[in-house]
Amino acid sequence: MRRFWPVLMLAAAVIVAACGLARLRFDTDVLSMLPGHLPEVKGLKARHAAFAREDEAILLVESPGGMPAEEAARSLAVALEKSGVVREARWQPRWTDDPSGLAELVAYLWANGDPAETSALAARLSPENSAATFATALDDVASSLEGEDLAIAAHDPFGFLAQPAISAVLANAVGGNGFASADGSAHLVFLDAPRPIHGYRDAGKWLDEVRLSIAHWKSKSGTGATVVITGESAFSSEIGLAMERDLSGGIAIALGLIALLFWWMQRRLKLLGALVVTLCGVFAIALGMAGWIFGEISIIALASAEILIGLATDYGLVICQEAKLVGHDRRALLRASGKPVICGAITTAVVFSALNLGRFPGMAQLGTIIAIGLLAAAAFMILLYLPFVAKHGADRPAPQGSARFLPHRRASLMITATLLAVSLGILAWKGMPGAEFDSKIMRPRNSAAMAAFERLQEKFPSENPDAIPLIIEAENDTAMLARLNTARDRLNAAKSAGTILDFSLPTGWWPDAANQSANRSILAALSSDAPRLLSAADEAGFTADGTVLGREILNAFANPVFPKSPPAREVMALVSLRHENGGGFAHGTVTPAPQYAPDTPGYARLREMNGNGIWLSDWELLKPALGTMIRSGLARMLAPMGLLLIAMMWLIFRSFRDVVLAIAAMVVSTACLLAVMSACGLKWNFVNLMATPLLLGTGIDYAIHVILTLKRTGGCFRDFWNGTGKALLFCGASNVIGFGSLIISSSDALSSLGITAVIGIVFSVITSLLLLPGWRTMDT
Repeated sequence: MRRFWPVLMLAAAVIVAACGLARLRFDTDVLSMLPGHLPEVKGLKARHAAFAREDEAILLVESPGGMPAEEAARSLAVALEKSGVVREARWQPRWTDDPSGLAELVAYLWANGDPAETSALAARLSPENSAATFATALDDVASSLEGEDLAIAAHDPFGFLAQPAISAVLANAVGGNGFASADGSAHLVFLDAPRPIHGYRDAGKWLDEVRLSIAHWKSKSGTGATVVITGESAFSSEIGLAMERDLSGGIAIALGLIALLFWWMQRRLKLLGALVVTLCGVFAIALGMAGWIFGEISIIALASAEILIGLATDYGLVICQEAKLVGHDRRALLRASGKPVICGAITTAVVFSALNLGRFPGMAQLGTIIAIGLLAAAAFMILLYLPFVAKHGADRPAPQGSARFLPHRRASLMITATLLAVSLGILAWKGMPGAEFDSKIMRPRNSAAMAAFERLQEKFPSENPDAIPLIIEAENDTAMLARLNTARDRLNAAKSAGTILDFSLPTGWWPDAANQSANRSILAALSSDAPRLLSAADEAGFTADGTVLGREILNAFANPVFPKSPPAREVMALVSLRHENGGGFAHGTVTPAPQYAPDTPGYARLREMNGNGIWLSDWELLKPALGTMIRSGLARMLAPMGLLLIAMMWLIFRSFRDVVLAIAAMVVSTACLLAVMSACGLKWNFVNLMATPLLLGTGIDYAIHVILTLKRTGGCFRDFWNGTGKALLFCGASNVIGFGSLIISSSDALSSLGITAVIGIVFSVITSLLLLPGWRTMDT
């Protein structure tokens, strides 16, 4: 029974991991990878939670000739609804078809508004002033240009839509042509999914159905219109599916090359098959435990597969290669390879675990997954794979390499000095590699969703491109009103100080019990006076269609409530999202002064406006914020990591010289990597930052294997090269090819990860395998 307990324990671990895999979900949101304590990240998360919908897509319909864009949009919307691929397709604002749907919104906004403004409205509509008010309104209809102004004026003889909280939003966003471009050549269609959308795969499946329906409509209608898709669902599916495809392709390539190279070196299908099964078990345990610990992980954490495959393969290859030298006695093989494998796994796991100190959730997830996987790999390799190699790997020819090409003593020192001099010279000349923290790098290079979004911005340009969104969040209505007042005071002070040029806040959109109490009697009196007002509007010349909205608003004045109609909710969604039980999000804007913009040194002053549920929210703000945090975070992460590594390497080597040599190998390879990145203009980003622990981990892992083997063989280069040396060279080559496959990925993020990893691994191999042996013999 004692012989089988390790196997039983590993089997139990696999079962537990399998249950964890069932719980695992992948998240394509870039924000899930970023430190949640930063105000800029809090702002983006709040904005995303309130105003980004994964069950909505946006179509941009352009018709340069033939059927007008508005007609094409209407025809397409009808066709999509009939096909059943959408729950609703909105080609025009809801209130255009149902003006009365805005009644409860307008009544609610007057109830929440400044009582002085409500009193002024009542005065304009009093018996003595109403005739003049309607005459002025009729003149406005006659003088209004075709489009938004005409549509609003014709439906608003009473001036209800002039309420300050709604007038600007209504005129600019949901007027008569609110979904049409200024020149009429483009039109928007908003699609609601017919079912809940759960994750990027579900979003991708739905959008494929939409694309088929669009193609069918185009062939049937014969229109020459172009239709492109954008929106949260389009971005989510595009990013998630592209990364999944690229990462799975990279994993497949890595496994395939491992198989080919393994066969070339070991010539044993049994050993290859057992290694592949072992790797699958290791990866299943790592991801399964991630399922139990996190439940949902960033999809970029799938990159851990590439890292685990490479590092776990190191251990298997070391065992196979050492078996050629020491024979296939199980105890002898354990003495030769057991300590390097166990020590390398534990030390490298410490490196990756320390990523939890860096406050980047994505990196922390990746570090935890790999740390668990490395410990599982060491256990699998020692308890299962090593006995298998001892039994089934016999009768292989012993390696005969002479290792004469390895530089000794002075040559090793000369090469090292040259590498360091060149690297430091490049860094002194070009500086350290820069940083780029933009969500665009996560998207495919040829992103259809981004191209559509950029085209949408061209056809529907922002009135103030310099404005930065401001998000206010609160758990209840009382807190929201308090924070809106705080935000107003804070922004007024910033405007007086010259930090910002202007700002806007959704004043009057949140329930205000005090204002409602003061306005209720005034609005009730207007509602009671509805017959007279409607008759007066009719006498002034307004049609029944023109007064239908006013009639509904006057009825709603009798008992203003929080709006629930679809047209009202559509308008409210532009500036706020209120939860059923109160609280939620409000949306405003801030226009910074040029000297305090995000790309200036003065941004720190603008950043002071964040706090207590009031957040600036824009991707441009991440670069200065993350740059500062990374500098402090690296120190916080690297200091304890360095101390732990030094302590562990001392326990492993029991030699101050060997500890220094291992650290020197890391320093040299890191300097070379930074120099190449700087010289080539490569920058750090959300994803390739994850290559740093990989490079530290592989560098330490390789150094431990090299130094322990040299100690065991008495510094014999030949024995080192024919055993551990060839195994690590093979692993380095497979890692380079595996990560190299990511260079041709569809996204710049994964491509940058591949490039950074390849450069770093190449220098780790050069330093540990070619230079470290020579360093260690310089004093002998």
